[in-house]
Amino acid sequence: MKEAQAARLLMRQTRRPLWLMAVPLLRSNREKTQVSQRIQGEKKDGEGNVGSDTSIHREYPDPAGVEAVEGQQESPGGGVVVDAPPQNEDFHPQMSSTPEREDREKKAEKRFKRLQAEKHELRKLNIHLRKQLAKMRKEKERARKSEMRAKERLRHIERVKPKGGKKLAKERKLAVVSFLTRDENSRLLPGKKDTITKNKIKEQRRILTKPLTELHVLYNSEMKKSLHLSYRQFARSRPFYVTEPKAKDRDTCACMDHENVHLLANKLYSRGLLKTKSISELLVMIVCDPKNKDCMDRVCAKCCFEEVEFPETESSSEVTWEQWKRVTSTNGERMFGNMVKQIYNGTIKELMELFSQKLESLAIHQFNWLHQAEQFR
Repeated sequence: MKEAQAARLLMRQTRRPLWLMAVPLLRSNREKTQVSQRIQGEKKDGEGNVGSDTSIHREYPDPAGVEAVEGQQESPGGGVVVDAPPQNEDFHPQMSSTPEREDREKKAEKRFKRLQAEKHELRKLNIHLRKQLAKMRKEKERARKSEMRAKERLRHIERVKPKGGKKLAKERKLAVVSFLTRDENSRLLPGKKDTITKNKIKEQRRILTKPLTELHVLYNSEMKKSLHLSYRQFARSRPFYVTEPKAKDRDTCACMDHENVHLLANKLYSRGLLKTKSISELLVMIVCDPKNKDCMDRVCAKCCFEEVEFPETESSSEVTWEQWKRVTSTNGERMFGNMVKQIYNGTIKELMELFSQKLESLAIHQFNWLHQAEQFR
């Protein structure tokens, strides 16, 4: 037991298995042969010299070492093959654990952690780059659409852009100002406070007598082709003192003939029987030339029987409309004439006949008004 404990202690100190400690004793097959021959010779000499006083003292190798060497087998190449370690309960070889191995394990563990961290960072970078790519694609698509819209606007501007440079643009603006300041297209307000100021320029206000869209069509029909403008350019060229009419701008009485035709046209337009409410356009439907006196007097042989065409509808259905009428009232000995808006009831057929009659009587009145305004320019 003491020898076994000593062997285990020696093995722990040297960190080598016990069966490997016998290998360095004999390093070749020659030494094994010499040792075995020497042992046999010693045995023979001992048997021949039994009983003699003189005996030769020889040093023999350690039997434990010899037995270990004898237990070894020769390999086919002549080398020594060491037997496997004994399989018993007392033999528990300890794995070698050197500082170099521990350092390698620590380095491997550090490298593994570093690789894991790099993998995590690469994954985050990949997600970030994908988001940036999606954002760049959206911005590219937005830029492409914006570029297409800009090209479309540029083509539209080139199509409607006035040709002739600054001189022609100035001429067009002056033509618009001159057209809108006519008495038949706008009316000058007489009040002292009816003024408007812009950029320290004070002007008397004028209000339009017709809608701006209707005036734009009339402007393009009267002016030569080089002065034609789009509606947007026409509206921009309008002077600042020419404005849309307001309810408070009416200080004088309106024309009863015009207002009655307006009321009838609005009622027919709301019923879907007319395509427009403009009196000028309605007069063009029944005359050849609005500037010809014979046509407006309804004595022209070509258009004297022309009337506004109405779509087919139930002419017997009931309808109500309004008309201005002069009413005379008395107060004691004094008599007063006032304008009152009265409500009338009837069928659609009666309404259409009344409208045709009023429009024919308005034609000569419209011609006289336009002719007078033209003569006063």
